[in-house]
Formats: sequence, C-alpha cells, structure tokens
Amino acid sequence: MSQPIRVMFVDDEERILRSLALQFRRQYQVLTESNPLRALQRLQQEPVDIIISDQRMPQMNGSQLLAQVMERHPHTLRILLTGYSDLDAAVDALNSGGIFRYLTKPWDPQAMTETLRQAARLVEQQSALITPASSQASTQAHRQPSLLLLDSDPDTVRHTIELCRNCGIQLHQAHTLSEALELLNDQPLDILVSDIRLQEEDIRPLLMSLAQAHPRLLSIIVTPFQDTQVLLKLINQAQIFRYLPKPIRSGMYERAIRSAADKARDWQIQPRHQVHRAAEAPSQATEQSLVGNLLGRLGRLRQRLSA
Repeated sequence: MSQPIRVMFVDDEERILRSLALQFRRQYQVLTESNPLRALQRLQQEPVDIIISDQRMPQMNGSQLLAQVMERHPHTLRILLTGYSDLDAAVDALNSGGIFRYLTKPWDPQAMTETLRQAARLVEQQSALITPASSQASTQAHRQPSLLLLDSDPDTVRHTIELCRNCGIQLHQAHTLSEALELLNDQPLDILVSDIRLQEEDIRPLLMSLAQAHPRLLSIIVTPFQDTQVLLKLINQAQIFRYLPKPIRSGMYERAIRSAADKARDWQIQPRHQVHRAAEAPSQATEQSLVGNLLGRLGRLRQRLSA
C-alpha cells in the first residue's frame, strides 16, 4: 500500500489521545479528535482506514459514533475502546456499529498493537485486491442465501422458519455438533444462527473455528446467557455478526436476519475486498486445542472455499 495507514483515535480525554498518538505515530498516520461530532465532520473531508473510539463521551457515546461511521463510511474498520464492563454497550456497538474489535481500558499496549496490526493488514490486503476487473459486479447467476440453525428452542425454530420463508433464505437445521459439521462441510452456507450451547455442547469453539475457516459466514447468536466477558470473546475471536437476547424479540430478530441476508447477497456480487473480517486467535490452551480439532474436521469446507 503506497499511502500510510490512517488511524483516528476519538476520546474526550486529551491525555489519552496524546498517549495513543505517541505510541502509534511511527507505524501509522495518526489523527486524534476529542469530540465525536468533529470526528464525523473530519471523516467527511478525509479518508480514514481505522477508527478507535472510546465508549463514554459527553456529546455522543462510542457505540453511537461507530454506528454512524458504519453507515457513512462502511470501509473504515471500527474498534471500540472502553474502561468498564458494560454488556449493553458491547451489544450496541456490535449490533449497531458492526465493530471489528472491542478493547478495554486501561489498554494492554501489546494487545492494542496486535489489534491495529491485524486491522492494518486487512486494509492493505483489501486495497491490493481492488483492480478494474474485481471492482465490477459479477454477472454470474446467484443462489439464494442459506442459513444453518443450531438451536432446538421451539420459539427460535418457529421464528426462523417463518423469516427464512419470507426472506427467500434456504434453511438447514442441525441438532448436534456432528450434524452441524457435516452440513458446513457439504453445503454453501452464508448465515449461522445459534445459541451458545446445543444439546449441552459448547458451541463457542465452533464459532471461533468458523471465524478462521469461513470468514464470510455471518454468525447470529441468540441466547438468554448474558456474560460480558463471553461476549467480548465472541466479538474478537469469533467475529460474530449479531448478539440477540432470548426470549426472541421478533422485530430485532427480523432485522438481524434481513441484514445478514442482504450482506450475503452483496458478497456474492461484490469483490472479495469488501470483507473486513479477521478473528483474534484464542489465547487459552484448551480453546486452542478445541479450535485446532474442529478446523481439522472442517477440512472439506476449507478446501471448497480455497478452491
């Protein structure tokens, strides 16, 4: 990439902005703004590759800022930085702001450095793929989006069947992890709807594996389980698309399904540089082992996607 990666930090504390600028000014072209409204104005005037916003700011919180950035500048990678564990803020940032990663304050310099490195690598890869040929929409016929449901909850099943019928989505359902792996290996799937557990099996290692094996698969988690640390892992290590509470709220669920279906259709006709997703590797040895095992069992999926 000929131009340096442009990173904007938004935080109402000037001291934090100075510290971040000092840490990263040698690797990136760093921009700072203490007012989120000015940050939006500046984005209108000059391109930014990555934006990192604090959550708690007086004029507008980080979730609201990143939601507007996603709407106006969808190719800018969005990262939320916050100093407190707030499930609502994390859910809002994911569902409305489509965040790439979530970091906590006080930030770990190494974690921040690695997150920015991965984001910058994505920006460079996507820029390198933009060519006159690839920037044109494909003229090939496109299949209808397909959805895999990993949840036996009757309410979820009923809502999903109805939405798939109304939205023109092909529905597949698995009742065990083994069934899910077979379908993932054999079927071209675009959307995954799942609880965190399926028949007493923990689905989180599968979600982490799929983020690496199939970054275009859009995972929607629908669960009564509320744990901020679990959600942060799912955002960073599973790159989940939406996180919704149970019991299902029909309007919220419909918006998530329609949004995923629209994105799946867009990705069928848009070049690969449109996909801004890359999962953080699991850090715990147990999770690394489980993910490695599942990646091996997803071998046919990986071969099909790399062909």
